[in-house]
Amino acid sequence: MDHFKVLKRALEITWRYRVLWVFGIILALTTGGGGGNGGAQGRFDGNAFLRDFSIPEGTLDEIFPMPVVPEAIVGTLIAIGVGLACLILLLIVVSAVARYVAETALIRLVDDYEETGERRSIGQGFRMGWSRAAWRLFLMNLLIVLPTILVFLVLLLVVAAPVLLFMDTPVRAIGIVGTIGLAFLLILLLIVVIVVLTLLMKFFYRACVLEGLGVVESIRRGYSVVRRNLKDVVVMWLLMVGVSIGIAIAMFIVMLLLLALGVLAGGLPALLAGGLASQAFEGAVPWILGAVVGIPIFIVVVALPLLFLGGLVEVFKSSVWTLAYRELLALESVEADQPPQPETKELE
Repeated sequence: MDHFKVLKRALEITWRYRVLWVFGIILALTTGGGGGNGGAQGRFDGNAFLRDFSIPEGTLDEIFPMPVVPEAIVGTLIAIGVGLACLILLLIVVSAVARYVAETALIRLVDDYEETGERRSIGQGFRMGWSRAAWRLFLMNLLIVLPTILVFLVLLLVVAAPVLLFMDTPVRAIGIVGTIGLAFLLILLLIVVIVVLTLLMKFFYRACVLEGLGVVESIRRGYSVVRRNLKDVVVMWLLMVGVSIGIAIAMFIVMLLLLALGVLAGGLPALLAGGLASQAFEGAVPWILGAVVGIPIFIVVVALPLLFLGGLVEVFKSSVWTLAYRELLALESVEADQPPQPETKELE
């Protein structure tokens, strides 16, 4: 397989076939995680806490008096909580549907473009994505991800076993060391499993969407394609790892530039609005009004370009693996059509 030809063709399709951008943006919006987890670090002195802490005398109600809340407010808060929970659930369902429809549409649109050379409309793309294949992709994820999570939860209990078993024994240090070592191995195993499953899922998806197979049949078919063409698949994966690193560096630079531009574009109107509001209001009101003006501008300047670029990246990645899958099937078909070569005997 000509791997660089696949990459070049995927780049051409990404740039020229602009209908794909819509589905790439949907995919970036429903699968990309823009934020990270942060936390404050500090040192907790338990002995000092216990030494300084003293429980006051009195009943619990006297120590921690509970405010009296009217029943009407309680009912309103409960209704708001239930409404927010329903809204979050609805957003999760809509996001999942949009993700698998967009995934299916991207695969089918690229395959159709290679077959016919025609560019479909956005409506046709949604019709291609809204299909049984999208539902099967969802079921495939459940079938693979949920058992994997359960297995790792069991392994996590195994990892914690040494420290739990030897906690109250003289050899608890051995249990701690054992748990640390097993945790390190579990993290390595988790990384390997995630990488392998992420790669295999690309072929499972395309077997389902392009060949119209069921969930289990798609898994078998995708695995067999990878197994028979392992060298080509690994080379393509390594190339995509390099491409992804380059994209990540470029996106980081673009993000820094957009952040600077967003601060200027949103900060100046915010200062102006806050300065004008300070002539009529005091306290925190001018700051609030300035934030109301500046934050939406900042979000528009920073988030929308990053979302658009993320959509292009999703289109490119999906196109690469769709083209690679088509190429591997074509090579297998050519090899199957070739007549067997007659055996030649050496002359004595």
